[in-house]
Amino acid sequence: MSLSSSFYTALSGLDTHTTAMQVVGDNISNLNTIGFKGSTALFEDVLGSAMTTVTGVDQVGVGSKVSSIDGDFTQGTLETTGVNTDVGITGKGFFVVKDTSTNVNYYTRAGHFSMDTDGYYVTPHGQRVQGYLYDSTGTNLIQSLTDVRLTNRNMAAPRVTSTASMVLNLDATATPIAGGWLIGSPGTTSNYSTATQIYDSLGNGHNVQVYFTKTGAQAWQWNAVVDGSDVSGGTPGTAVLYGTGDLAFDTNGQLTTAMPENFYTGAINFANGLAASATTIDFAGSTQYGSPSSMQSVSQDGYASGYLSGVVIESDGTISGNYTNGVTQRIAQLVLADFTNLYGLAQEGSMLYMATSESGNPLFEQAGLGGMGTVSSGMLEEANIDLAAEFIKMMIMQRGFQANSKVITTTDEMMAALIAIK
Repeated sequence: MSLSSSFYTALSGLDTHTTAMQVVGDNISNLNTIGFKGSTALFEDVLGSAMTTVTGVDQVGVGSKVSSIDGDFTQGTLETTGVNTDVGITGKGFFVVKDTSTNVNYYTRAGHFSMDTDGYYVTPHGQRVQGYLYDSTGTNLIQSLTDVRLTNRNMAAPRVTSTASMVLNLDATATPIAGGWLIGSPGTTSNYSTATQIYDSLGNGHNVQVYFTKTGAQAWQWNAVVDGSDVSGGTPGTAVLYGTGDLAFDTNGQLTTAMPENFYTGAINFANGLAASATTIDFAGSTQYGSPSSMQSVSQDGYASGYLSGVVIESDGTISGNYTNGVTQRIAQLVLADFTNLYGLAQEGSMLYMATSESGNPLFEQAGLGGMGTVSSGMLEEANIDLAAEFIKMMIMQRGFQANSKVITTTDEMMAALIAIK
């Protein structure tokens, strides 16, 4: 090996340390990049020559080169953002996003997502987040990877009332009304009244007034009516019977009538053309004590249609919609991807990775299953960069670069001395 070879040896050292410094600089510059994963440059030696001598094999190296730049996929700290469409992963896995212009899937840990104008769940660059969708009822999950669109069910369908319930106390000291209840004068022939609302199959609400008339010592009759303005062929201001029934109590004031019972026992077509649906009423828990009649609770299981007002993302990636009618319904579920060899993933910029032959095909799974991590809503994963460690690396690379520079300077002096020999 000639003296000039040490020039090339030192130059290779300068080159490798320059590359390593570039990696360190990239790590530090992305210290605050959401979902960023740091890298480390690994060196290897370069063999120049090897010759066999009487004492063995003499080998001379000619410098170094970068053998690989490996990513660091350790978990970053989760930072709270308060934006419920932001999501972070605790544990293994990548979010799956698709570039709709190329139909190529990418993978990312940066979960800063939002809804675009078409209601798709997207990255800041418009790639659509992938997942599984629920059917229109929000009960059956269709496990076919597709774009997550949060406004594909911008409205929640209404639900017809099938059962209502009332818990009340009826005054045991009330005086029975002679002649019983009369639909022509419902208020004056009852001891107490309250109202509830029921919904038809289109989600239209109908007010039902319920009158309670004492008929004996522990006996009451209830009668439910709707106003004639809400009935086909009815007269506004005139009550139309919706249902009727009897209630019996024991001497301790406890209800003895079997529950539930039919709430709708009349024959009504509402003004909107729909026939009233079969409905039951449950008075379980009601009492007859010697105190003024009062209502403790009233409820029913129907509701009107509602508009999407917000979304909630659970730890398993399930995205549920909150609707203005109080209904919460599942819309989609995020899917996570994992790879046999994470170091084989190709960086594509903007915190996106692409699968390669070295990484293997993606393994899709729901969050929390099959070893996958869980999803945290309203949080983002910070870069996994240890600034102190990067500074140490930077100083080491600087010393290595300076040392290789010194080799070049010294070799130059030796060459000058060699040339000066006469």
